[in-house]
Amino acid sequence: MTKYKVYNDNPFSVGIRFENEVNREMNIRKNTSIPMTQDDILYAESAGRLFSKGMLTVKDQEILEMMGLSTEIPDAITEEDIKNLFKLSATKLKVELEKITEKHAQDKIVQAAKDADLQTSKLKVIKEAFGVEMLEEVDEEII
Repeated sequence: MTKYKVYNDNPFSVGIRFENEVNREMNIRKNTSIPMTQDDILYAESAGRLFSKGMLTVKDQEILEMMGLSTEIPDAITEEDIKNLFKLSATKLKVELEKITEKHAQDKIVQAAKDADLQTSKLKVIKEAFGVEMLEEVDEEII
């Protein structure tokens, strides 16, 4: 049976319990990839929407189409994607951030923003887009 490489680009592990099989569990550690069968991938998507939410990713177009997904899943964001977002102007950044709806993806961007040396305008955009209080030091500078 064909196996597909499944990526977990998050700072947390993702666990899958296969209820259709006795006591079978799979844990995908943070920032790693594992091989998974087509059946396992389709089960993970149908049971928990792990791929459509962007918690897990697979780069094979055939399996994406089987799940009814396109290659553009905004919540499946990598560190490289975040770096590219930060290169955008504040206006374009705002538009792109509006597409990201899942908490895990938003948290990843917020953490990267805290670690990056971003302009105040971009930090404000991130704060407004996600409703986070990550910029206390920026707020104090503005006042």
